[in-house]
Amino acid sequence: MASTRLPEVRKPLCQLHDKPEPAKNETVVCIPPSWTLTPNQQAFIASFAEDEHKKQ
Repeated sequence: MASTRLPEVRKPLCQLHDKPEPAKNETVVCIPPSWTLTPNQQAFIASFAEDEHKKQ
């Protein structure tokens, strides 16, 4: 009987001295100038640019 083996996927090991990469908080909002947004829509889009830590 033949057996099939899936190839092993090796994950990089985390060492104690490894530091996580800092999160990028640069939110860029690109709204086409041809769009006309209501104040509610503008506030909704702006809410995504706020710092997540302030919401918690």
